[in-house]
Amino acid sequence: MALIGMVGTADDPDAYEIALTDADGRPVETLAAGDYTLTFADRTAAHNFRLTGPGGVDVATDVAGTDETSVQVTLVAGTYTFVCDPHPATMTGEVEVTG
Repeated sequence: MALIGMVGTADDPDAYEIALTDADGRPVETLAAGDYTLTFADRTAAHNFRLTGPGGVDVATDVAGTDETSVQVTLVAGTYTFVCDPHPATMTGEVEVTG
């Protein structure tokens, strides 16, 4: 399954918004454990997207640039957090992965 790690919006890349969505742009709150392709939609140098959680998952974009690359992640059961490192109090979310 494809996932998108988005910061900002298409209309305003610097907007204080962060989301983990499916390929259709729907927010993801729960996922089954497994292998995923995470594509970053980081169009701004004001924010970044970081996903951390069980199994040593820690993937992120660089705050200083933009990034629309993809990475492979293996998600195991547990709670994963996505966050913008410079704005962790307002730009954060969680996804629950079930076994």
